[in-house]
Amino acid sequence: MTDKHGCLLLHGYSSHISCVDGLVPYLQEAGIVYQMPYLRGHGTRPEDLAGVHWSDWLEDAEMALRDLQKEADQVAVVGLSMGGLLALHLAAKLQDDVAGIVTVAAALRLQNPLAPGKPLAILAPLLTRIIHYWPNKAPYADAEAAASDRSYHRLPSDSVRTFLEYTKVVEALLPQVKAPARILQSHADGVVEPESAQIIYDRIASTDKKIIWFEKTNHEMMRDVEKEAVFAAIMQSLHEFGM
Repeated sequence: MTDKHGCLLLHGYSSHISCVDGLVPYLQEAGIVYQMPYLRGHGTRPEDLAGVHWSDWLEDAEMALRDLQKEADQVAVVGLSMGGLLALHLAAKLQDDVAGIVTVAAALRLQNPLAPGKPLAILAPLLTRIIHYWPNKAPYADAEAAASDRSYHRLPSDSVRTFLEYTKVVEALLPQVKAPARILQSHADGVVEPESAQIIYDRIASTDKKIIWFEKTNHEMMRDVEKEAVFAAIMQSLHEFGM
């Protein structure tokens, strides 16, 4: 009897499953079962992100992984942006349960001036308490894709604060990641510092790891101008994981 393979597909912060569900037909064609959960506070309205902590997103992702294990013998995790951070966290925490990870524009180091390591980072705790909501713009090279984006266009400040904290939490966990890893990143990303890919590559303990670079797409790599190449790279990665 052959193993049943599964893929946990995770969207990003402030995002929507429509930003990752383009991979679903490829998974179905390959006979890979999947879970594609909405992480806490997403898929409804921005106000629902208020009061949500990064640990809630991790709990949601882990619960979906456990559900998927009821159908699949092996599970890989594919995550976009914050979903990439969750993929890394799951691989670090559940080393025996993750057969491989594919991070897509993993949000490890952000270009946001309030992000850790940036000039205004010291002001982030104060500003996110004074300003209740922050604007959020869809990051695309393709204007048509940007116009149909369903991500939140404003974000509760406490949610921004916990997301920024989470980037530091995951960075500290990188040495615990041992699963095979494929790190997809665009040099044209307007949200994540492209150097994030090299940091992940250098710090994870995986012996089977690879960075796959893209040149034209912006942050929403699974809906933007190189999406078909991104999907092909993800599916090739899953094949290399034995799926």
